[in-house]
Amino acid sequence: MTTITKPDYRARTAIMLSATIVAIAAGIVNALIALGAVALGAEVAGGLQPVAYLTFTVIAAIAGAAGWHIINRYARRPANIINRYARRPANIMRWLAPAFLAVSFIPDIAVGVTMGWLVAGSLMLMHVATISIAVVTYRRLMPLRSGKS
Repeated sequence: MTTITKPDYRARTAIMLSATIVAIAAGIVNALIALGAVALGAEVAGGLQPVAYLTFTVIAAIAGAAGWHIINRYARRPANIINRYARRPANIMRWLAPAFLAVSFIPDIAVGVTMGWLVAGSLMLMHVATISIAVVTYRRLMPLRSGKS
């Protein structure tokens, strides 16, 4: 059984504003990372093309903001050890954000084998930057509930 609790922010406004801020900030940082990688000798192909990394940055910002809000809003009644974590969105985010980051490295390893490790390293750095900017922005604009309600 799930309970729905109201967050301390206006959902539509916070999600749209958060996604926009993350998309712009991470897009700029990712562009700088791509330019640095190209300056060091990486070929401009695949994920280092602006159309690729900007598209994925915008998609990640929107999906991340929506996912953050969904996890923050829906909580389960504490019945067992799994629900103990689901009741507190901050506990979920402590392992979910690093897990998403780790999973995002899997395609980068394949890129490293085929296109070189400079390209793969820059893509990994883009993922770290995007997730870091997203977590900071989402925590600020969509604060997580404590679960003690």
